[in-house]
Amino acid sequence: MKVIRLHSPAKINLGLWVGRKRADGYHELVTIMVPLEFGDRVRLEKTRSGICVKTTGINLNIPERANLAYRAAGLFFTATGITGGCKIFIDKNIPPGGGLGGGSSNAATVLLGLNYLFDHPLNLTQLNQLARELGSDVPFFLQPKPCVARGRGEKLRPITLPALRIVLYYPGFGISTRWAYDRLDRLKKKLTTWRFCPKIIALKLRRKEPAGLAELIRNSFETVVFRRYPELAKIKKQLLESGMVAAGLTGSGSTVYGLQYATDPMAEWLHSGSPWIITRYRPSTLSGAGTTL
Repeated sequence: MKVIRLHSPAKINLGLWVGRKRADGYHELVTIMVPLEFGDRVRLEKTRSGICVKTTGINLNIPERANLAYRAAGLFFTATGITGGCKIFIDKNIPPGGGLGGGSSNAATVLLGLNYLFDHPLNLTQLNQLARELGSDVPFFLQPKPCVARGRGEKLRPITLPALRIVLYYPGFGISTRWAYDRLDRLKKKLTTWRFCPKIIALKLRRKEPAGLAELIRNSFETVVFRRYPELAKIKKQLLESGMVAAGLTGSGSTVYGLQYATDPMAEWLHSGSPWIITRYRPSTLSGAGTTL
């Protein structure tokens, strides 16, 4: 096989607790990560040499070599010693800077796709090592399923969630993760500590007990992001008032999501189309990175 087409899913964070900065420069965090059916489409093609990345759809406005997909391919060929190359075509739907993990997902999808095209020279442990070099979220997308993530995001423990329907609001701009962490670090001494309980959140979702979920699913970054962008706080409030069982910022923003059970009626005022995206999580491997299209 010389060409493969793959799904590259987005993700949301159902709550996100950020601790103080560690000695290695990263922050301790705890979050629940959930893959979505919404995502990008990636096509990989074998070539004799070199790496080429082309994108359509959303314009990333970054140099080719700065693309995580390019870096992932480079790491793959270095680690395997393979002398071939590849062309990477990405149809971008996931907006950059939205907290949806698009770059990380693309990188993991490239690792999985190249490993398949070149007859599996790397096992999952080796792929995971490469993924960690690319970013904290990348290992999650190698086997995307709901997980509690700890450490800097690389310590993953799978959990079971029911089918969910998710409404995404992307305001048309991204938020710098570095800016968000810097702002949060400045406020750390002033912030009230709170406990994030992923086990209770998962249990309530499985039992379909929405009472109290909105208070449990919190995101540390909302303190700084909502202060800078109060319109996003209004969107969260609007989603909760519309009947969503939970709502909040995903990652460090800028996307705000609303959460429903798959069997709940969708709020009448919602419809898919900019700035709204309606998607879902299904307990199925069909939503995962690397799924052949």
